Amino acid sequence: MSTPETEANPLLLDQQGGRLYVTFNRPERRNALNDAMLLALENLITRLESDHSVRSVIVRGAGGHFCAGGDIRERRAQTNDSRPGVDIAMERNFRAGRMFLRLANLPQTTVAVVEGFALGGGFGFACTFDITLVMHNVQIGMSETRIGVAPAQISPHVVRRVGLSNARYLGLTGRRINGAEAVRMGVAHEVAQSTEELDARLASLLDDIDACGPMACSATKAIMNRVGEMPLDALIEYAGCRFGELNRGPEGVEGQQAFLEKRKPRWPSLG
Repeated sequence: MSTPETEANPLLLDQQGGRLYVTFNRPERRNALNDAMLLALENLITRLESDHSVRSVIVRGAGGHFCAGGDIRERRAQTNDSRPGVDIAMERNFRAGRMFLRLANLPQTTVAVVEGFALGGGFGFACTFDITLVMHNVQIGMSETRIGVAPAQISPHVVRRVGLSNARYLGLTGRRINGAEAVRMGVAHEVAQSTEELDARLASLLDDIDACGPMACSATKAIMNRVGEMPLDALIEYAGCRFGELNRGPEGVEGQQAFLEKRKPRWPSLG
């Protein structure tokens, strides 16, 4: 049963320097995505799209699970409340799709730390974030077809992550995979055998992210996200312009000077 605290705070935020730790906070529902959490995510994304004080976003789930997908009870109620010309559940699906797209295009480096269940929309998060770490015993997959609906809004992100063949395999069977299989398919990048190892891998990863220029990472994401969406000649022009801006800018100057002086760079954008 939901508590007043989790209903009021479906996301817990903890900013530590340039790192923002985000916790899905509906443990009693295995952090299933409902309207309140979707709204909180939309508001957070709006903030992050222009917040240069955050360079990495780390997302975990409370209670030992990442995210068990959409809240089926809420969706059923929305479906029952629909009437001619008004389909509340479908409109929520559109909102979720826009949220996933905006999440994929955030300027920050995003990291998913997956434990327990990551099904449906939770699997979509795992495939949308830049980097995904998993526990060995996770259960993740595209479970929508097993309840008679399509993984409509996560499918583009799953295909981009694991390829069409693997996406079909997962989507048309509803099978769940574990951490090792997730790494093999390309869903995840690292797998841990214990919570201690998972935390150690996360700490090492964040140190490596911090060693890179924040603006350089943001530009790298923007260039990569345009592959296949922009004509190659236009992409070459776009990428070259971004390179020139960075190379002439304070981050490029500092990074290359630090390399020549054999010291760690002090990224200007971090103050």
